[in-house]
Amino acid sequence: LIMKNFKIGLVTGCNGELGIEIAKKLILSKFKIICHIRKKNKKFKDFEKKYKNNIISTVSCDLLNSSNLETQLNKITKKIEKLDVLVINAGTPYGNLFEMTRITDIKKIYEINFFSQILIIQKLLRLMKRSKSATIINISSLSSVIPLKGNIPYGGSKAALNFFTQILAKELKRYKIRVNALAPTILNNKMGSKTDPITAKTLLKNTFKKKPISMKIVTDKIMYLLSKNGHSINGKIIKVIK
Repeated sequence: LIMKNFKIGLVTGCNGELGIEIAKKLILSKFKIICHIRKKNKKFKDFEKKYKNNIISTVSCDLLNSSNLETQLNKITKKIEKLDVLVINAGTPYGNLFEMTRITDIKKIYEINFFSQILIIQKLLRLMKRSKSATIINISSLSSVIPLKGNIPYGGSKAALNFFTQILAKELKRYKIRVNALAPTILNNKMGSKTDPITAKTLLKNTFKKKPISMKIVTDKIMYLLSKNGHSINGKIIKVIK
């Protein structure tokens, strides 16, 4: 078991650019971490090699495979005594008009972006209760609060995550576990560059500089929520737009 004197964090979706940046930020803030990935890519392998002494383990699992996910989560509970921070970052984009979208595709997006993520939280709650001050941070999206055409699967799944965040914050307050969500606009990364141009224009209208934001802005917000100054924030959906 990993000793209690370390702060321990778990980040989902670490094979993505934002996931790696979040994991790196936690490590530089003296956390030992567990990384969830779907599959290893070169960027993650480089990250893993550089920070191997700070990574407790890497969970490789497709979030569409719920039985494998449960098995992997059960293994985690045997490796660590507590969990201080859980960042729900994994997600997949999707854009298409409703009448042209198969219901099976909508279900798939909800499974990845919502159901698998809340399963992770539920399975790890016991470990979080053992922390003196645990925090769950759900990475949502600005598109979850702005109803855009073609955004029912992705925006809807993130809107469900927002609602879940607000209710869970009330339920877990008794355990001193805080739950918040960050809703960033389009990020300056590979996933952000794939955003439909019309959607991008609408979302970026709401930003200060009218252009995609740096991933650092998101990771800085996460660290603020983990700081003493952020300890009074609970049950909030925080727009990240500048």
